[in-house]
Amino acid sequence: MVRLLLASISTAGVLLAACSAKDVDPQEGELRPNVILISIDTLRPDHLGCYGYQPDTSPALDALCEDSVVFEEAIAQAPSTLHSHASMFTSLLPHHHLATWSGKTRLSEEALTVAEVLQEAGYRTAAFAGGGQMDRVFGLDQGFELYNQPSSEHFAGTVSAGLKWLESGNGRPFFLFLHSYEVHHPYTPRQEYLELFDEGYDGPLPDEISIELLRQINRGEIEFDAARDLPHILSAYDAEIRSADDGLAILIRYLKDNDLYENTLILFTSDHGEEFGEHGIVGWHSHTLYDELLRVPLVIKLPGSKHAGRRVPAQVRGIDIPPTVVSTAGLEIPSVFSGVDLSARIGEESVEERVAISRLDRPPDQRGSTAVRLENWKLIDTDLFDLSRDPDEQWFGSATGDGIEAASRLNEALQQALESREPLVPEVVAPADSTLDELRALGYIQ
Repeated sequence: MVRLLLASISTAGVLLAACSAKDVDPQEGELRPNVILISIDTLRPDHLGCYGYQPDTSPALDALCEDSVVFEEAIAQAPSTLHSHASMFTSLLPHHHLATWSGKTRLSEEALTVAEVLQEAGYRTAAFAGGGQMDRVFGLDQGFELYNQPSSEHFAGTVSAGLKWLESGNGRPFFLFLHSYEVHHPYTPRQEYLELFDEGYDGPLPDEISIELLRQINRGEIEFDAARDLPHILSAYDAEIRSADDGLAILIRYLKDNDLYENTLILFTSDHGEEFGEHGIVGWHSHTLYDELLRVPLVIKLPGSKHAGRRVPAQVRGIDIPPTVVSTAGLEIPSVFSGVDLSARIGEESVEERVAISRLDRPPDQRGSTAVRLENWKLIDTDLFDLSRDPDEQWFGSATGDGIEAASRLNEALQQALESREPLVPEVVAPADSTLDELRALGYIQ
């Protein structure tokens, strides 16, 4: 039987207050690495060259992958922005952090974020995020000296804001978080990018794929021929990926030109994917727990490009990001983190299978639909999928044979995970009108 590793919880106690920038080094005589965490909202891995996609959407990321470790099966803890990023920052399951958009609840101040750990250790910390569900009102700003929400719709603008902050530095190691909604619907790429992917479309859809147009398609209110029209929508999505990739190129060029690249830990990921008709909906997310919404890219460039070019097929999770960052920075992993340090396991010949648990965003007082996933089996509430035979999750049925054992293991893993800690106490907040406008533009409010 495959052994499940539900969590890596250190018994040595929580790190903290006594650590300073000079107290702990990754190795004697080495500078503590800088850290950059990049989250491109709504980015599917199967639309990236380094994950096998043929259209040239990601040349800069593909080049970065040559110096990095590519995790081929990374699973987000939610198919929505706030829910997923809160897990990415705290290494807690959504069932435990309870930061929700649906319930308008912020991340509790009792949570320990990766930014707080690094800040306590002497890092400069800054975040440049896209607003909406990333607005500071939801508590994701904990541990950041600066939490900025630039107005740019393009990742290149976010990068520019981040680089200005880097230039104001004082030589201390830094933690920089960069987030962009550029790939999120609506898909409104600049024409020069759309022309790279959209060849000869003569259907009725416009070049800009608006939120309302997607709603009309999904409600069946307008004619939609999937064979003719879906490739056009995908071209607009791909064009936005290519634009965001150009922003990444600017960042990498700056790091190399300023001798920062070598000693910087770079993590590139997303909070969730997007559905393009796999289960009946086009251009949307947050509504199901199927893999088109939960599989995300995860590319990690370690300091010194250690393990460059390595690919890891084993399943990993968004909650593994904080312990990986903290460990690579030479710090003790806090006992409250639920994930594991991926950097310590990259060189292993066989990586133990780790269960991935994801949840739909629902108010804390309501039960949210939950997915429990192994590499070959997945349980969404009571629906069991054999991913080895049905990777697209198109059919399910009562468990028989191996499925009975798998369903039992998945239910047991979920129960153990949920009982491993008490949920944090949620606090209801009232987003400002400007935040509601951002959420409306992103399709979260009609």
